[in-house]
Amino acid sequence: MTVQITRVSSPELFVGSDDDPRQVLRIELHRTSADGVLGVRVEGDGVSGTAELPAGDGDARVEVPLDVDAELRTRYGAEVAATVTVEAGGAEVARDAGVIVIAEPGWTMVMVSHFHYDPVWWNTQAAYTTSWDLQGPDGTTRPVYTHNAFSLVDAHLKLALRDPAYCFVLAELDYLKPYFDTFPENRAVLRRLIAEGRVEIIGGTYNEPNTNLTGAETTIRNIVYGVGYQRDILGGDPRNAWQLDVFGHDPQFPGYLAKAGLTGSAWARGPFHQWGPLRQAWGDPKSGTAAVMQFHSEFEWISPSGDGVLTHYMPDHYGPGWDLQHAPSVEAAGDTAYQLFATLKTVAATKNTLLPVGGDYTPPNNWITALHHDWAERYAWPKFVCGTTKHFMDRVRAELDTEGRKPSPQSRDMNPIYTGKDVSYIDTKQAQRAAEVAAVDAEKLGTYADLLGLGRFAEASLDKVWRQLAYGAHHDAITGSESDQVYIDLVTGWREAHDLSDEARTASLEAFAARIDTSAFGAHAIVVTNTLSFARTDLVTVELPDDSPRTVVGADGEQVPSVVEGNKLTFLAEDVPSLGWRGYGLVDGTAGTWGPAESTDAVENEFFTVTVDPSRGGAVSGIVDKRTGRQVLKGLGNELRVYQEYPDHPRFGEGPWHLTPSGPVVGSTEAPAKVFTQSGPLGSRVISRGEVDGISYESVITAYAGLDRIEFTTRILDHAQSDRLVRVKFPADVPGALPLSEVAGAVVGRGFGLIDVDVEQAPWTLDNPANTWFGLGSTARIALTDADGNHVGTRPLAVAEIVVPDGSEPADVRDLVVALARVGVTATTSLAGGSRYGSLKVDSNLPDLRILVADAAALLGDDTGSGSDPYYVPPRTALAEVWQPNADVRDVRAIPALVLPTAEAVATAVEQLGQARITATVSGDGVIEDFSDVTVALLTYGLPGFAVDATGALHASLLRSCTGWPSGIWIDPPRRSTPDGSSFQLQHWTHEFRYALSTGEGDWRALQLPARGQEFSSPLLAATTTAHDGTLPATHSLLQVSPERDVLVSTLKPAGNPIAHGSGRASDPRDGVTLRLIEATGLGGTATVTSALPITGATHADLLESRGAPIEVADGKLTVELTGSAVDTFVLDLDGAAAEGEILGQAGELAQPSYSRYWLHNRGPAQMGFLPVSLSVSPTVARTAGKPFEVSMVIANQYVDAVAEGTLTLDLPAGWTTDQPDRAVRLEPGGYVRHLAYVNPPESCEPGQYFVAARVVTKTDELAGGAGVQAVEDVVTVFVGESPELTAVLGFGMAPTEPPDHGAGAVEGEPGRATGLTVSPSTRDLRLTAGTTETLELEFLNSTSSEIRAELQLASPYGTWSWLPEPVRSVVVPPKASVTVPVPVVAPADAGPAHAWVLPKVMWFGRAQYAPTVRLEIR
Repeated sequence: MTVQITRVSSPELFVGSDDDPRQVLRIELHRTSADGVLGVRVEGDGVSGTAELPAGDGDARVEVPLDVDAELRTRYGAEVAATVTVEAGGAEVARDAGVIVIAEPGWTMVMVSHFHYDPVWWNTQAAYTTSWDLQGPDGTTRPVYTHNAFSLVDAHLKLALRDPAYCFVLAELDYLKPYFDTFPENRAVLRRLIAEGRVEIIGGTYNEPNTNLTGAETTIRNIVYGVGYQRDILGGDPRNAWQLDVFGHDPQFPGYLAKAGLTGSAWARGPFHQWGPLRQAWGDPKSGTAAVMQFHSEFEWISPSGDGVLTHYMPDHYGPGWDLQHAPSVEAAGDTAYQLFATLKTVAATKNTLLPVGGDYTPPNNWITALHHDWAERYAWPKFVCGTTKHFMDRVRAELDTEGRKPSPQSRDMNPIYTGKDVSYIDTKQAQRAAEVAAVDAEKLGTYADLLGLGRFAEASLDKVWRQLAYGAHHDAITGSESDQVYIDLVTGWREAHDLSDEARTASLEAFAARIDTSAFGAHAIVVTNTLSFARTDLVTVELPDDSPRTVVGADGEQVPSVVEGNKLTFLAEDVPSLGWRGYGLVDGTAGTWGPAESTDAVENEFFTVTVDPSRGGAVSGIVDKRTGRQVLKGLGNELRVYQEYPDHPRFGEGPWHLTPSGPVVGSTEAPAKVFTQSGPLGSRVISRGEVDGISYESVITAYAGLDRIEFTTRILDHAQSDRLVRVKFPADVPGALPLSEVAGAVVGRGFGLIDVDVEQAPWTLDNPANTWFGLGSTARIALTDADGNHVGTRPLAVAEIVVPDGSEPADVRDLVVALARVGVTATTSLAGGSRYGSLKVDSNLPDLRILVADAAALLGDDTGSGSDPYYVPPRTALAEVWQPNADVRDVRAIPALVLPTAEAVATAVEQLGQARITATVSGDGVIEDFSDVTVALLTYGLPGFAVDATGALHASLLRSCTGWPSGIWIDPPRRSTPDGSSFQLQHWTHEFRYALSTGEGDWRALQLPARGQEFSSPLLAATTTAHDGTLPATHSLLQVSPERDVLVSTLKPAGNPIAHGSGRASDPRDGVTLRLIEATGLGGTATVTSALPITGATHADLLESRGAPIEVADGKLTVELTGSAVDTFVLDLDGAAAEGEILGQAGELAQPSYSRYWLHNRGPAQMGFLPVSLSVSPTVARTAGKPFEVSMVIANQYVDAVAEGTLTLDLPAGWTTDQPDRAVRLEPGGYVRHLAYVNPPESCEPGQYFVAARVVTKTDELAGGAGVQAVEDVVTVFVGESPELTAVLGFGMAPTEPPDHGAGAVEGEPGRATGLTVSPSTRDLRLTAGTTETLELEFLNSTSSEIRAELQLASPYGTWSWLPEPVRSVVVPPKASVTVPVPVVAPADAGPAHAWVLPKVMWFGRAQYAPTVRLEIR
């Protein structure tokens, strides 16, 4: 006999039925056909079973169903020795021993089919969304690297129609809207599958945004547009956020989800670095184990507001199930699935696991439905079923409810992930900040202007602003991980968002100024407006109307100190009312200037004295707080430190994603600088100019009179470096303090950074993102006493681990988790017998405190104290000694422990945290560090990346120049670059960075830092006007919120978001005004709101602004209770005037007709109004020898509650005809129509390239957003006859290409495809003098036989937008002709020496062309 048993294993598999499952023992053996039929018998203590194996040859597997004694069946994990005997013809032929591990039946793995979609990344929006139309012999005019969104949606829908078992999820608007606009007939198919539960529209967000790099309103609007489109327009029911790939999360994000009505979330990155606990780099084998996780993969994710959602963390990332694709058979796919199940179940909170089956741009998996069917036929448990995330979440909730359990509460900070994202392409972060500030300003001002009858709210343009910001918030956009071409596309989007907002903001300012009584101010007046919810004193800058010398006077006629630089006048506006204004006179006279100061190395105001050291690069050698005499720094501050970096991370690759310091650092203090000081009416300043590591810089440090902050402006004037990181350092002197930062709507503590490292040896620098400020201080603290109650010290808190006893429910400490989170202490909840939090090998961040609840105190061993009151066990060493590169603080004595011995002690701690402090008695020996109750913070503008090292030094990341892929990648040839030939990622142009130092005694609440961050990012606004009578007073507040600065306004706007929800009913502030408040102390309290327009009613509202319970309003005053760190929404009824006047902002798209397939233009989101009427024509390319051809036109209505009307026309080349006249179009809500037309070229038609446009002239002006696009068109490109020019355009003369390398892009010198249009700048180098204007001429040459209607966008980096005042325009080029477009370039009068670039981007009929880059220099 030749039978050999090769393996005996005990998988967790059951056959039989659900009610009578029988565990199997798996035997693998080798036999020959001569052995015949084999009988397999298993015997052990309490277990037995038999099976028969048919005759065969070679390796075989047999699974023996087991009979297990009743008392043994529930002893899960018990091991039973067993003997396996194989018999042939009644004789034993093989024997082996094995172990049966008693398994638990009842498990289910839900296989969720998906595709992860990046609308932009290293490739372009056009390429990722749909195939290009003009095809050459290789099938395309551009390389096809991945499946595009249209083909993917088609593939998943078709499989669902073929196989009733197939389920899948769809998510992002960036492909949903283009697809269903193009194929509106498939909306019915989708809705049917949704109703059957086989498609889940998932996400509830516009895309997968990196919420830690944007402000609160940008994140909130992302949710508003996601839910609005997915639920109200498509008919889905999005309940689960789908944030698979995002690079960390803002701590408030789960609270926003909950308040928008979402109940769950699922994602792959956050608590355990970028790739999870099983691997550190994507290409690594899975050498780790999920057992290192401190909590289950399903938990309640809690925000500082105290709100939370059930969340699934993907331990094996978002694509493990795609491995099934490579299986040679369904049985092999089952083996792969089982191994994945075995990994995932180890950390599941219930007997349910989720297997994501998909990856980046993946079609349906080959085996998913076959496995669904085959596995069910073979096994009773575990079940492997094709389902959706909703199915999985419903199962988890049901089991928890049945067992009376709740998910583990986690407020853990899901950062940092990919530290490079906070500074790569830094100008995009600055652009984001400028645009979102302008947007919120425009909403507040436009709402009140509308209510006062001064004009109409700019609904369509501000709608587009928020969609642009949502689009740019995508995790491969704002993060700086995009290619060069995508960066150019994104830059134009942020510019558009800013300009639309600024135009609306300016229109409102001018409308107010025209109605304000300025008669007391002489011929000219300045209206200074404050858009924030608290009165403030700050600088304001106004552009002078002419060259006449002017100065400023107050209402009393007294001159106000001011300074003129160029044509701009700056002065200190005092006590400008909350969301209101104060008038000033602009009179003839001479304003002050900056002149030489008496001191050569110091500047000061009434709050601070700042000294610098010229021999050390002009660094700050001291800052003295005059109010206390305290020296703020303990070393040289404002030092630029240039870190040499690897191009890619030596362990992980992914250059732009990671910070990659290689060790060497050069500081600006290592060389002298040219330093001079100046003083003037506004204060004094010191200017330093120097060079560090080949980077020339200028630093301006200003102590403004009347402002209790020190302002810094640092300019990188020029550099040609690559693979460098520039940080600025301030070594603060605050003993015992911990890092903290504002996030979007809250403040949280953070761990120390580990930045002076070589990442090959220590890969985690622990840089974090902040919103408008970060600092050193305390979020909450423990007041330490001795046994007699005497105060012996203070311990600040930042990040905690809460350890509960084994056998207890972690959910029992939810109140403690919430109380900590509200005051800024994020926490990980774990079991005493589980893994500890605190190893950088595993965890994304580290705790600085461990809270041991009840019997979990046994972890302290001999150091366990006694008693029922809270006690504190100090660590063996100071925190800085254990906080080292590759730190591991899992040892229970490595960091302090707060013991809460009883439920009463927990309740006491929760109550005391209401004042951000806990009192505890010190127990045992250890280190109690000194603590100074002082806070030092840096206010930043668009500079999210920061670290505070263990010495207390604050570091802000300013600039990064990275050569790692996809730096330099350009998809559509010819490749474009900066003027010096480098990648745009290298940032070789002049940059300006603004930040300010704020400090004082007490914590961040005492300094009211959230308000300070708001005012530093939201400057006062100025409008000039003539002297006139008016109905509005010269000084006035529109809205007051108290307590001032402790409660902030996130936004104020007309209630509802009709465009987002597909409603045709335009918003009107008379129907309700949305007011969103942020509780900015973490302590909670009562907020009072009053308005200049009386509040007549109010209701609570959800994040989507749907009205809820009414609130009593007394005497026009709204009073509400806010919990700590709440972000709460209300809808107010205000007593306003009748609507009248013009729209306060841009009313519609500048380039009209507007091309319908906007995604082919790489332009981001849809046009103004969300393109409510869409038009698609097929074919988009036609070839004819002069014969008639047919076109099909489909027009769709996105409004769900309104009829859309218009006129359909065909715009034909001269002499061409059609059988279809112009026709009226009436589209029912959500409806569509399709029309066919024959197009007839004339018999004598010359060979050439022609364009036939189908166009809908809309009649939707009265509907929400309906006036944004007056005419929408789609275009058929028609090639008539043959000619060399046509051959070049079509590409048939091009040699076949090799399959492209993933991520390669165009090579230098590769020519672009001929399109029929060339765009040429008159010069590649334009130089100006400050205060002058030059003209850049662009020649458009049309070689086609039809008119070309194009949209020109000027792409230029943030900081240069004022140089290019007309960035968007429509260009019409007649056939076989050229036009010259003059582009004004303005060098601001107050500009210093600088250089940058402009790249003209031209979009037309589905093409996006990029002209050569032009260098701009101001001398």
